[in-house]
Amino acid sequence: MYEKMQEDGVFPNLYTYNYVMNQLCKDGRTKDAFKVFDEMRDRGVSCNIVTYNTLIGGLCREMKANEANKVMDQMKGDGINPNLITYNILIDGFCGVGKLGKALSLCRDLKSRGLSPSLVTYNILVSGFCKKGDTSGAGKVVKEMEERGIKPSKVTYTILIDTFARMDNMEKAIQLRLSMEELGLVPDVHTYSVLIHGFCIKGRMNEASRLFKSMVEKKFEPNEVIYNTMVLGYCKEGSSYRALRMFREMEEKELPPNVASYRYMIEVLCKERKSKEAEGLVEKMIDSGIDPSDSILNLISRAKNDSQVSSN
Repeated sequence: MYEKMQEDGVFPNLYTYNYVMNQLCKDGRTKDAFKVFDEMRDRGVSCNIVTYNTLIGGLCREMKANEANKVMDQMKGDGINPNLITYNILIDGFCGVGKLGKALSLCRDLKSRGLSPSLVTYNILVSGFCKKGDTSGAGKVVKEMEERGIKPSKVTYTILIDTFARMDNMEKAIQLRLSMEELGLVPDVHTYSVLIHGFCIKGRMNEASRLFKSMVEKKFEPNEVIYNTMVLGYCKEGSSYRALRMFREMEEKELPPNVASYRYMIEVLCKERKSKEAEGLVEKMIDSGIDPSDSILNLISRAKNDSQVSSN
């Protein structure tokens, strides 16, 4: 449509240019977006803050935070002051490439310009520190946001809970969940998913089961991620009965088992010489569009041979 407009002698205005650049950036074609940007300037169409934020966002999505920062400098040179959205995009961009020092510097810069960091700004920084495994740095960010009168949100807590769970510090993760609830913040399905995954990885299936039961009692519907996690946890524990029950419950709810769930279930059934049940799962796997790997087919073959030997 954009090219057709030009062929017909209808030249785009600012809003059309911004729309085209936004679509190109979303498609990962930031280089093409800059060509449109250059054309726009050549035609004498003035840019606005949306134009620059779009380009900065496109570069940050491509992990080119340094280039994005140069665009902000160009923006300032054109007499357009960055807004909080600009800073949040850039801070997120630098956090994404692990340059937390630069992200903090941008946070200081926005404050010096009379802008106030928002909950979004702080959550970006908390997430950035957590991705680096720096829970101390994340804690300092939380302390600053609280000092500025911004209360941590459900998102803030879930980021921290996820991090401590991945660091095998489940006690701290549970403590954060309790603190969250004391503040009136209700954990969501993702929060439960993170905690259940942490307990399953540690082999603490009793605690994972209690959490699963708790979320159901609180009217939260476990998703396929949680079911698959529970299936894997029970399989690794050797609780084939519980794993199979969870697997069947997942099927009844029309939630798709993943490849790992199929593999572990088939492996457990084969170890227990339940080759017919294992074969049934392979058929379901194929019906759902998943091709069983050679290792799975070999498991089935060995289980069938073992069954025949034991029956002779």
